[in-house]
Amino acid sequence: MLDTAALVVDDISLAFGGHRVLNEVSLDFHPGQVTGLIGPNGAGKTSLFNCLTGLYQPQSGTIALGDMRLDHMPPATRARTGLSRSFQHVALCSELTVTENVMFGRARLGRSGWADAFLPLPAGRTEAAEARKAALEVLRRLDLGGIADVTPGSLPPGIQRLVEIARAIAAEPRVLLLDEPAAGLNPSETRQLMAVLRGLASPELIIVVVEHDMDLIMQLCDRIHVLNFGRRIATGTPAEIRADPEVVRVYLGDSDD
Repeated sequence: MLDTAALVVDDISLAFGGHRVLNEVSLDFHPGQVTGLIGPNGAGKTSLFNCLTGLYQPQSGTIALGDMRLDHMPPATRARTGLSRSFQHVALCSELTVTENVMFGRARLGRSGWADAFLPLPAGRTEAAEARKAALEVLRRLDLGGIADVTPGSLPPGIQRLVEIARAIAAEPRVLLLDEPAAGLNPSETRQLMAVLRGLASPELIIVVVEHDMDLIMQLCDRIHVLNFGRRIATGTPAEIRADPEVVRVYLGDSDD
């Protein structure tokens, strides 16, 4: 029986014109676990992420977080309910400091009105101070406090990736979706990333990772879903996925997307 806080994808299908991208896919993601989502090029992994966040609207099926249906919510509403995503390509603002970039992650938690952005009103000042304090705490948690006042352009790719993840978790998400977080990282940076992600795991947080680095997936994840040509072909622990003959056949002689 699924726990009441799980993110559940039930029988979703997505097509563009006559091309079926996802075909009756059913998956579940649980708090306290890091779940991997893997598959060859064109398997549908990024399309599934886009369905979860509302960028794509599947033609059929449902998406629910606990007892809350998400599939007809617009992206901004889903973000406010607790979905937070990082992208394959780091998108930090080079004009702002690391702290200011992370503060942007708090936008969905804001309470003050539009006027506070332009006028020095007490509510706006208080909220900005709260956001800065929360951003600094997230940076400290990820051992990034020493770069709080640095601009991202001067940082190596691995640290920029961690700053983007810090921005995502500053929103206090219920679901953290990471799209190829190890892309462009060297082995040392990848190990640091894995340590950070393990440290984030908690009973209140669902972590889902799309990644082509199979060593990272196998070492990091508690469960793995495998997609191929828009269908789920396997679900299991890393050991079970390694031993699954269909997964072995799909990956034989092919590299992961």
